[in-house]
Amino acid sequence: MVTEENKSIEKRENILNVAEILFAQQGFEAVSIRELAKVADINIAMISYYFGSKEKLYEEIVLRKLTSTEKMKSIIEQHNTYTDKLFAISDLYADVFIENRNFHNIIFREMAMEQRTMMNAVITENLYKNFTLLSDIIRKGIKAGEFKKNIDIELVATTVIAVNKLFSTSPIVICKILNVDESEFTYGEKHKKRLKKYLHNLLTSYLAIP
Repeated sequence: MVTEENKSIEKRENILNVAEILFAQQGFEAVSIRELAKVADINIAMISYYFGSKEKLYEEIVLRKLTSTEKMKSIIEQHNTYTDKLFAISDLYADVFIENRNFHNIIFREMAMEQRTMMNAVITENLYKNFTLLSDIIRKGIKAGEFKKNIDIELVATTVIAVNKLFSTSPIVICKILNVDESEFTYGEKHKKRLKKYLHNLLTSYLAIP
């Protein structure tokens, strides 16, 4: 039985999903409440009812999908070696970036535009915490003798994030680089596996993993 509460939750989620796509495609400023309501097939007043304002709706879209450090920690704890921990986090980034492409277009545009100081600070702090966890794995792996010494830890961590970001949010560029027809390109398992394998090989080569 579908309750009124369930209907309300579904309507709210639908607004969030539609707004995420529109904000990703056009940017926050370009999307009007009227357009959002039309695409979501709702009354304009519903947006105010559920979120208060377009700004609050935007904030919730950003905050609900930021990859938490707790999720990353739980994945790290499932593995014993630092190599496996590093590969697991690298794979997580590939999954998260590809599965949430619209969302990541939003947050990287937000960081580039720097128009909402508080929101930019929240995004930056969250990404930095995740970056720190990644760097910490590499640092501990060096200490444990799994990785070679004298490597640029910060840029290794940055590379993992940057490659995933470019691959997942720039399909036109990626199609040209990979020499793939745009009409045939999809972010399916084939390309996801290729990305993960490449990052594993890159990390293995640079860190001198046995």
